Amino acid sequence: MLQPLLPWPGGLRRGATVTAVGATSLLMLLAGAMRNTGSWARVVGMPAFGLLAAGQDYRVPLDRLALVPDPGPDWPQVVGTLLDGVDLIVVRPPADVGEGLARSLSSRARQNGSVLIPATAWPGAELSLEATRRRWHGLGHGRGRLKYCDLQVRSTGHGKAVRPRTTTLTLPPAAGTQRAAIAPAPPRTVTPPPILDRRTSL
Repeated sequence: MLQPLLPWPGGLRRGATVTAVGATSLLMLLAGAMRNTGSWARVVGMPAFGLLAAGQDYRVPLDRLALVPDPGPDWPQVVGTLLDGVDLIVVRPPADVGEGLARSLSSRARQNGSVLIPATAWPGAELSLEATRRRWHGLGHGRGRLKYCDLQVRSTGHGKAVRPRTTTLTLPPAAGTQRAAIAPAPPRTVTPPPILDRRTSL
């Protein structure tokens, strides 16, 4: 689903720093990209990430995902250590990140072949994904429940990613498959009940 937004063939490039802002579902979609690669992921500084939704709706392999809900003021050291041994790191820093620190952590990700995904603005990021508009479906006139969302996402960046791209994603991913796979129901035909001979017993 993300390929139209990415400048690299085959998905996320190892060593890249990719920001994703505006929707937690976008972060879950990026984390779900690891499911077929045997990779490991960590989510840092997001206590309300939502493991149930990540596993059920976005097919994130929860046996290879762990949360660090509150890393505290030492979050740069935590992220740096994780980058030495984990394939994909999602991080929401507690405050704005200075250019020097951002470039240092991005450099560490590049050296180790890890993918760093900040959930906030990040100086020097190679690619930035931003949810710019969303439309929920499923609610009627005062009834129903939310079923899926059309999320408009814009990507910008540097180098190969310099050309802005925009696409609309249907989230969670299974919603688009279900909509395409379910054919309209055939018209119902009503078969009249048989006429019983009242001389016979039921």
